[in-house]
Amino acid sequence: MVGSEPSDEAVAVLADIARTAGRDLNAGQRLELDHLVSQGLVAVVSPGSTYRSYQVTAKGQRLLDRRGVGANEA
Repeated sequence: MVGSEPSDEAVAVLADIARTAGRDLNAGQRLELDHLVSQGLVAVVSPGSTYRSYQVTAKGQRLLDRRGVGANEA
């Protein structure tokens, strides 16, 4: 997926992370999360903690903006 536009599912996971810091992701979404982190679209906020949280990077936010996705959209 390097160099290509992320899938709709990846964008949906990115929006979920913007809303919930990744606290409510299911197993399939967590697989997508690994790709988003490796692409620099998401960053791990608390790597040493028992419960990791994530945040959308500036690069990830630009992708959401380009796709017209807001964090408060359903």
